[in-house]
Amino acid sequence: MKVAIASRIHPASVGGLAAYQRQLASGLQSFCRINGHFLSVQHLQTGADDKADALQWPSSELMPQDTWKKQHRWVSRLASRAPLLPFADTLSRLMNHHEAWKSSIANVDVLHFVGTGWDIIGYPLWREAREAGVPFTVWPAVHPDSWGDDAFDVRLYQKADAVFCQSEHERLHLAARGVPLDKLIRCGLPPMCHANGDGWRLRSKLEIGARPAVLFLGRRDEGKGYPALLDAWPLVLRKCPDAVLLLAGPGDVDEARLALNSPDSIRDLGCPSEQEKADAYAACDIFCLPSAHESFGIVYVEAWSYGKPVICGTAPASRELVEDGVTGVWADQQPQQLANGLLRLLTNPEHRHRVGLNGLRHQLLHYTTERMVGCHLKAWKIASPN
Repeated sequence: MKVAIASRIHPASVGGLAAYQRQLASGLQSFCRINGHFLSVQHLQTGADDKADALQWPSSELMPQDTWKKQHRWVSRLASRAPLLPFADTLSRLMNHHEAWKSSIANVDVLHFVGTGWDIIGYPLWREAREAGVPFTVWPAVHPDSWGDDAFDVRLYQKADAVFCQSEHERLHLAARGVPLDKLIRCGLPPMCHANGDGWRLRSKLEIGARPAVLFLGRRDEGKGYPALLDAWPLVLRKCPDAVLLLAGPGDVDEARLALNSPDSIRDLGCPSEQEKADAYAACDIFCLPSAHESFGIVYVEAWSYGKPVICGTAPASRELVEDGVTGVWADQQPQQLANGLLRLLTNPEHRHRVGLNGLRHQLLHYTTERMVGCHLKAWKIASPN
């Protein structure tokens, strides 16, 4: 049994799509003794050697990055016009000669593509899978009405044997866009963070002792609720003056908003390493990411794996994942409302602990590598060797 996982994104890169590839391959090999290989366009990023060394499967290049850019430029000119979608599809396939791609999927039993139609390589990969007589499935990580649901994307999903969706909201959204419902399979994700986080190590380093701590981990932009959280933090400090906000992730730190907060109430972790991220999960009392757009919300699952209550935003996928008052708290990006949600947990340690444990139980029951792998095997109509 052999599986090929193909993507424009290299599996040793930073980011969710790369982490998903690594986790799926590791699970297939560890639990089911299924081998395979990675196919990608993107070169290995500088500084990702540790992830490359840990890859369970070998990785090879589908085409040079410059070649992909040239192809994308030509195909996108057609794909941006609805009447020309079939021509964009055909051009993408013609640009990748049959013999040049045939060896990439030789002797595989499944070709699994991680990406969308606009990645363009999905179309020639689909053709090769059809000619080889093997299933072709897609993991697109759609952000409804934002990413991955354009007409050119949907055209690829319609061709696939199965499309994995991270939430029921995503599943129904793609069905409404024209993808047959029976092809759309809901599949959640397990924690992808290190499991050995040391909270007291980070607390000692930051010199915050046992002070109540809230963690934000994500892109520092409006969509993730970063400005709203900075605006809400002074309101939190009025009733919980010892609280400290831990900030982590890429983007503009927003010096103007930070200046409105007490410097002692904030610790900036920058873009943490995987170990530092795990330490931050272990160190915090609450995880808060009030985002408006999510395809799933893996950070909530990761926080749950450390027994932490979470605060999510208005993203439909997040509210499907987090049960308000049970495994977390729903909030919007209004500062006062967000502050109230934080204070509900900060001022009631027993409730906070109970909600965190509920989240941990929910994660262990529904979001594990075993369940993710099982979902893929079922879609591929493959019985687990174990």
